[in-house]
Amino acid sequence: MDLNSKIVSMFCIRCSKELAIDDYYLGCPKCLKENEVSNVSFVYNSEIFFCDRSQIGMKKYRDWLPYDDFPYLGEGDTPLVQVAMAELETALSVFLKCEHQNPSGSHKDRMNPLIVKRAKELGMAGVIAASSGNEGVSLALYAASAGLKCEIVSTKTINSIWKNAILSTGAQLILTETPDDRLVYIKERIKTGQTYSATNILEIPSGSSSFGIQGYKTISYEIIEQMNGEIPDYVFVPVSRGDLLYGIYEGFVDLKNMKIIATIPKLVAVEPFERLSSVLRGSDYKQRFIGDSRLTSSIGGATVTYQARQALQNSDGFAIELAQYEIMNAVYEMARKGFYLETSAAILYGALKKSCVEKALEPGSKVVLVSTSHGFKNDLNYYQSLES
Repeated sequence: MDLNSKIVSMFCIRCSKELAIDDYYLGCPKCLKENEVSNVSFVYNSEIFFCDRSQIGMKKYRDWLPYDDFPYLGEGDTPLVQVAMAELETALSVFLKCEHQNPSGSHKDRMNPLIVKRAKELGMAGVIAASSGNEGVSLALYAASAGLKCEIVSTKTINSIWKNAILSTGAQLILTETPDDRLVYIKERIKTGQTYSATNILEIPSGSSSFGIQGYKTISYEIIEQMNGEIPDYVFVPVSRGDLLYGIYEGFVDLKNMKIIATIPKLVAVEPFERLSSVLRGSDYKQRFIGDSRLTSSIGGATVTYQARQALQNSDGFAIELAQYEIMNAVYEMARKGFYLETSAAILYGALKKSCVEKALEPGSKVVLVSTSHGFKNDLNYYQSLES
């Protein structure tokens, strides 16, 4: 077993039950029996926070990841760039964490090296994921680099840009009629014992692989290092199921527990329509939410997760939505600042402006926007047809 020797167990992020080290495709078994859905995480036995300067990328932080070694394609060490935003109504220092500069052009590249490593450790023949785009491309690339088979299950509406990228790796692309049909297919593949699922298999999701989500903690580690120990006041994150949001939250928790930082930044979940904001007002996180996300399919979907709610509540953060008719303007505005981002990442700009108008941010605050994906994945002709 190549598992990090500092990991002693796993635990439920909701009920805190200690769990054996395993793959919990259905989340915490105790919570599931109570009609709740919660993801699980890891307990590390370490009294110091060690950054290995002899390593590069995410491997610098391997003491705080499930594995000491894993496939490397150049992920991590993404720049943190200050961006001038004089047009904002509130004076802020704004930084862009450029996750769009990862190998496949998205933040997913921090999750999939660990997922592929887990699959190989278990002796699996391949990996599988339900994806509309970024996760499918990233997992297919990392699987190919590690010599694993890969199946990506999507719906027939998948954008041709992502479709071509997935197929170019030699991965198999399975197209279903509905998003829920994807889960039926993945459940059957898992039963073979030869395929490892990177993504959730519940209709009301717990979240993606706990092993993979740990990779997102390194974004928090890098932000604090790049800001020379200063703590941002707010971190804006595009959110669908909250894997990235929760991973970033847990990374800041690690740093606080190790006394590297004194406080956790307020996390801000950016969505295409009301989901988490409704949950924070008291709606059941297990219900389905209806709204338009056609221009931002990477953060679409009708469900949220307990992990996303927990990250916002425990960081004293909030959720904010940006309507679809405002999305293309956000793409163009960020491009004019030198950053061509996917619609689901450019949404951060519109959300930041809206937060300033609503006076949701303290003047003079330091704000980090986690730009999740580059704009070469945008099908502008398609988006413009939807707008009209």
